[in-house]
Amino acid sequence: MAGSETINQLQKKITKILGLLFLIRLGLYIPVPNVDLDIFSQNQVANPLFGLAKNLTGSAFLGLGSLGILPYINSSIVIQLLTPVIPALERLQKEEGEYGRQQITRYTRYLTLGWALILSTGVAFVVVKPVVFNWSIVLALKIILSLTVGSMLSMWFAELITNEQLGNGSSMIIFINIVGGIPANLGNLGDSLNNDPNANGVLLIAIAYAIYLVILSLIVLVQNSYKRINIVSARQLSSGQNLDGKELKNSYIPIKLNQGGIMPLVFSTTIATFLFYPLQLALTGGLSLEGNQLTNILTFSSFALNIVLVVFFSSFYALLVLKPKDLSENLTKMAYSVPGLKQGKDTTQYFEQVISRLAFMGGVFLAFLAFFPFVLGKVFQFKLFSNLTSLIILIGVITDVSSQIRGYLVSQNYESFKNS
Repeated sequence: MAGSETINQLQKKITKILGLLFLIRLGLYIPVPNVDLDIFSQNQVANPLFGLAKNLTGSAFLGLGSLGILPYINSSIVIQLLTPVIPALERLQKEEGEYGRQQITRYTRYLTLGWALILSTGVAFVVVKPVVFNWSIVLALKIILSLTVGSMLSMWFAELITNEQLGNGSSMIIFINIVGGIPANLGNLGDSLNNDPNANGVLLIAIAYAIYLVILSLIVLVQNSYKRINIVSARQLSSGQNLDGKELKNSYIPIKLNQGGIMPLVFSTTIATFLFYPLQLALTGGLSLEGNQLTNILTFSSFALNIVLVVFFSSFYALLVLKPKDLSENLTKMAYSVPGLKQGKDTTQYFEQVISRLAFMGGVFLAFLAFFPFVLGKVFQFKLFSNLTSLIILIGVITDVSSQIRGYLVSQNYESFKNS
């Protein structure tokens, strides 16, 4: 009886999550007022500002949910970056418990609103204005209000999904948008094969599947890779046990290779877009270069800037999340230590070195996934691959949701057993 109740509760949770994800997808196709979508779709492809949101929503349609979860993700990362820098935020996180978490969540929401207003204003004046004939301030306000409301609804839905405790709401939204964009990507691949008289369609698709399979295996390997830092207790040290054997097997701290997942890439792409777009306008208007020369300069500049930012934010984000000093202090409080190192400063420095090295390697891997399709397309003169980083999200969400469901079933069965 208890088992059937657990299954029913799980079904209700899954049904609610699927309903919220459906509403989010529906919001992508509710059009923004007074915008000619045919003209817009023909002119927005080369614009990096709209392309940034398009990568996370899986839609080239200018709809209510076009900004999606992007402002919320960036605001969450900014709050995480500011917490160690601003003493008041750090105090809220460490000392205020549930009240502190609620306050930080509130600040994140306020920042999301501000960031959504900035992005929607950019979309209105930079992306939409050049391609509409009846431009007015009233139209701009309608676009800004529509996109901002859509972004805030996405944030709310993400929090509702997270509250169901079957996975992270933001990741699930990105996941469903990636899955929703798969049919369009396959259609574009088919069009490219049909339009290229020199392309051997069957061979290229076979190559695509082979490379995707290799990269998929590599992602699974990297996402599950971690370094074990062995630790020993004061009791083990005082008892004089031989610590070279099995005693250390189950006492360790796992440090993941790719600690930040996709988040450093999302944040670095946002920063790069806002840094690169003024550069693009300046070069376009200020230099008398031929089209190919200008394209090569812009492409190389964007490519280099993104790689540097991805690697930097991967390292910075990992150090921010794991906090070597906190790890060292917690070990000291629990009377544990790393073999061969003194507690305190030496242990902190060791954690910093290990985390920095692993995060750097993780950042290089992210950069490879992000820009490998571009390099391959230049070499073979054929756009066969796109957005391989989405595979990290797909694998991460599937793994996280399955583990959360297993954990929920185990906990419910335990509660039923305890109360019986």
